[in-house]
Amino acid sequence: MQPDPDQEDRRSILGRWLTWCQRVFHLPPAVTQGMIFALVLGLSLAGYLTVLKTRGPAAQIETKTGWDDAIPFVPWWVWLYLLPYAVGPVAALTLSRDSFEWFVGRVLILLTLSLAVFIVVPTRTVRPPVDHLDSGVTASIYRQMIATDEPPANAAPSLHVSFTCLMALTLVRDHRRWWFLALVATILVALSTLFTQQHHLIDVITGAALAGLVAAMGWKGESGRE
Repeated sequence: MQPDPDQEDRRSILGRWLTWCQRVFHLPPAVTQGMIFALVLGLSLAGYLTVLKTRGPAAQIETKTGWDDAIPFVPWWVWLYLLPYAVGPVAALTLSRDSFEWFVGRVLILLTLSLAVFIVVPTRTVRPPVDHLDSGVTASIYRQMIATDEPPANAAPSLHVSFTCLMALTLVRDHRRWWFLALVATILVALSTLFTQQHHLIDVITGAALAGLVAAMGWKGESGRE
């Protein structure tokens, strides 16, 4: 039995907002979700950069350990690092209304907790020199990325990893058969943060752990679709 749409809307502010957007702008539900996902992504980036620029210069705690010395710097992994920004809005189009609301709510909790940690306990990464990089597209994108993400703070927990983990869990919540693809994609994104040396092992581990903790709040396995 399908739930009453009106009951769904009364359950959350986001539900009522989704319905309002669809009625006012006459947009399909999937398009509305894609637009809200992009808005949430923009809000996350704005919050991240605000804390980075204001609190980042005070970061004295480096998260790099001896284990990270064994990880080489491989610039082309930047393409996989940027994957969530390209795939995320498209993936949002495939989510059910219930899972999309669940995802947005958890992302806002995740963002609040992460920014609080960045403010209270500012941490930083150790980036490699980039003088030896060529002038190709990959090198240019990498240079632009680190120029935006300067200083190299907001290290732990990795918001990039935690966001990706949460998105993967939400997709599996709806599309259970996608679990292997979601797992591989999440691992590749996590590895990309290490090979581009945007993050270190501690950042990745704490980011994944935070995503798991936030996801455990109100997880509903019955929302999955075969």
